[in-house]
Amino acid sequence: MTSANTTRNRQTILLLVYNEFFDYKEWISVEEHCSVPRTRTKPCKKEMFEVTFDKWRFYESDFVLVHVASNLPSLRHLKSLRKLKPSWQLWIFFGMESPLSLSPPDTRLLNGMFDLTFTYRLDSDFWAPYGTYEEIPFVDLSQQDFSAGKDKIVAWIVSNCNRQLRKSVVHELQKYIAVDVFGSCSREFGESKSCSPGETCTSTIKRYKFFLAFENALCEDYITEKYWRHLGEENVVPVVMGGANYTKLAIPGSYINVLDFKTVKNLSDYLHYLDKNNTAYNEYFKWRQNFRPIYFPNFCSFCEVLTSESPKGIKNLTDFWVTQGKCSEKDLLVLNMWTRRSKLPAYFSILATFILITFILITLAVYFTQVYKVRLHV
Repeated sequence: MTSANTTRNRQTILLLVYNEFFDYKEWISVEEHCSVPRTRTKPCKKEMFEVTFDKWRFYESDFVLVHVASNLPSLRHLKSLRKLKPSWQLWIFFGMESPLSLSPPDTRLLNGMFDLTFTYRLDSDFWAPYGTYEEIPFVDLSQQDFSAGKDKIVAWIVSNCNRQLRKSVVHELQKYIAVDVFGSCSREFGESKSCSPGETCTSTIKRYKFFLAFENALCEDYITEKYWRHLGEENVVPVVMGGANYTKLAIPGSYINVLDFKTVKNLSDYLHYLDKNNTAYNEYFKWRQNFRPIYFPNFCSFCEVLTSESPKGIKNLTDFWVTQGKCSEKDLLVLNMWTRRSKLPAYFSILATFILITFILITLAVYFTQVYKVRLHV
């Protein structure tokens, strides 16, 4: 890049996508279909928008999008580039992973670098959820039995072995109900099952009634493909565990939330109940009569916001992403589920201890009484 133009004379909005999305180079397309989701009221005006991946157009770009989870340019490069940006240009922080997975993990290094945010958080300038849903014309599914052909109960696919919290919940759950674990972490559960993406895995999961959609971090608004991608032809009920408000973000009646139960055993009892009651199980598929999931095209979120309203402005990244992300605040609620045992065995333990102590005291009293009588006779 050479010298910059210092005035803006373009009529359209130009977005420069500065780096790749993992292995995808041109991952945002103006050609994406943009329907109006339930969270927005205004359609995308594509004719006002242009996307480029050409860094030579940096100086004419209105917005520069930087993906922070992969191929992130060096801080030195970003700081140098920031000094050259035109006065009207705004930089967008884009991240779909939780703050616990962010690279670099110390967001203080990025404070003052970005003007706007594009994440799964509802309070981002541009909302990029893994999925949402929309209303459809009523479809009568009352005669369909979604339990048909299912001879197994619970499945879990996991590849990230670093999150101890959800592994501990599954270990506890396996004490009460059969959970088949697939993926590279299955060996930690004494199994060696694999389930690669594709038709084979779909056919495998179809045999199960429930699927564990446990997030790798309990963060504000963080609901990933673990939930959204299992609402299709597999016909499973997601059992979710995360830090988001599922009542607000997920499809009503489509899931079972771990945090709705006092103990892991209570959860397993409910799953056993549904396994034996097809009528109750089928209730978890009624949502399909009124809603369908949609997966947000990346471009649409920009288009809908930038052509209809003004962005909110700069944020302190550490405050927004880490502090307000509220990761791990619900960890204790989940931890209590396998440490909070039934009170009845505890009562029996206390009673047994009381009886034992009473018996010992009575025995000692009888012994010393006998010794005292013997001494009197002597």
